[in-house]
Amino acid sequence: MRRGAVVLALLICTAAWAQPFLVEDFADPAAIEARGITCSPDVSYEFADGAVTLTSPEGKGGSVSIPVDPALVAGNEAWDASNGISFMVKGDGSENWGRIGFGYRGYIYEHYFPLANTEWHEIRLHFDDLPGAGMIYPIGTPGNLPPSGIRTIQLGDRWQLTWNNYPMPAHSFSVDEIRLIADAPEPAPAPAPRPLEEVIQKLRNHEPVSIQCMGDSITAGTGLPDRDTQQYAVLLGQKLRERLGYDQIESYSRAVGGARLTDARIWAPRDFADVRPDLVTIAYGYNDKTSAYPADWYAYSLNDYVDRIARETKGGAAICPITTLPGGGHRFIMLDDYAQAVRDLCAERGDVACIDLAAQIKPMGRLQWMTYLGDLAHPNIAGHEWLAEALADWIVERVEAGG
Repeated sequence: MRRGAVVLALLICTAAWAQPFLVEDFADPAAIEARGITCSPDVSYEFADGAVTLTSPEGKGGSVSIPVDPALVAGNEAWDASNGISFMVKGDGSENWGRIGFGYRGYIYEHYFPLANTEWHEIRLHFDDLPGAGMIYPIGTPGNLPPSGIRTIQLGDRWQLTWNNYPMPAHSFSVDEIRLIADAPEPAPAPAPRPLEEVIQKLRNHEPVSIQCMGDSITAGTGLPDRDTQQYAVLLGQKLRERLGYDQIESYSRAVGGARLTDARIWAPRDFADVRPDLVTIAYGYNDKTSAYPADWYAYSLNDYVDRIARETKGGAAICPITTLPGGGHRFIMLDDYAQAVRDLCAERGDVACIDLAAQIKPMGRLQWMTYLGDLAHPNIAGHEWLAEALADWIVERVEAGG
């Protein structure tokens, strides 16, 4: 009889170990408030109906940070058996996206999700689906945050800007039932990006072609009098239409000022959700260097970002990283290692084509290049014209090579 009770107890413990671990269900607002919630001044939160709702006004980034119950944290070694996280969410019916983060102090991992669905629905994420907001590897990676280290839930955005530096739209969403899970499916292997030659052939055939330019404030057109008409992404489309002799070529930017490759990796589901570009250019690095990220981390991030784009586009886009552009003054030299990292990664992968604009800029010397810049980072009108012309040359040369 005693042995049977012991076996039953073991079975119960084993079952409990395998079950999802509740992190927060928002059922006791008073207890949550007592833990010491911190909230940015421009956003607000409300507990209602056993859930929490975050509201963010237009152009006002900010987040609320909710500590995990210390009683759970005190003895949560079993959480380390988890491989992912799940939560319930309800959007505001808009085309906007919300952000949730998990972690502790410098180890915060983020996910963006669409807000169009106003019904409660579950989101399940493998830890590999949660990029870190800094130079950190996925939850559970040796030497990085284990699942038992998750002590903070963040709702809201650390950004006030969206594509091309437009203000973040007003939005709200509700969250409930945050759990750690052990059965999250691993991300599918990334498909190979589309062969560039297929896109080049479409241009030869005068078929519709869409080009999506990803990057930071350099691509977004910071400092331009009219970024919507003067940024190189827009000029590139104009030049290709003129030089190739047909109108069905679209080129546009979804860049955000201040972004790093780390941010681009987090935003990939948002940035490619409603578009299917034929070709994607990638131009990041200035802000990564400002964050003092080493070249090997930059290369890791770029490789992961290529894979995330390939997943989001289902292998339908050719992907062309641009060598990190030299900056002005001392920055003319500092970004050389990133540019080489782009060249090396493209050569190693073999399925992405490097657009080596840095190799064209360096022979100018820093003083001549500075005439194309408005400051140490941002191209002026002449600089965006130069970039658009150089990109058009690179594409047209390949079109004409097979003509």
